Amino acid sequence: MENPFNTEQTKPKRSTLLSVFLVLTFIGSGLNFITNGYIALSFENVISQIEEVADDDALASMATLLERYVEMMEKAGAGYYGLLTLLALASIVGAALMWRLNKLGFHFYASAQVIMLFLPMVYGLVKFPDVFGTLITAIFIFVYARELKMFAPKTQEN
Repeated sequence: MENPFNTEQTKPKRSTLLSVFLVLTFIGSGLNFITNGYIALSFENVISQIEEVADDDALASMATLLERYVEMMEKAGAGYYGLLTLLALASIVGAALMWRLNKLGFHFYASAQVIMLFLPMVYGLVKFPDVFGTLITAIFIFVYARELKMFAPKTQEN
């Protein structure tokens, strides 16, 4: 029989859905962090590697696409990829906080993801946000927003 005078609050538990989405966030944002960090730190080397691949006769059909990609990268610059790296890190921090059921994590994550959607427009790389990226971001933010009710309320002890 349960003690009705028990004043201890039970800790909220993370749902399976939240856990799955957070693991996916750790994977996706972790890969973004590594990839964009590498590009930012070795920008000129990455561009020369892509140009070498574009010059390969076996990949002649992709040469135009690779040349356009290099043009876009040069237009954006290393700073763009550095900023993407920091935003991916903010997403990871947000996911880590949400893993601990801290509501602040949702705000870190959602803010970083929305900024990442519009950053290519700010840099003049595209005119509209990527439809697929927008859809995925919206799904993740929606799921996390729905799960906020289970997050621990802020108390003096937290």
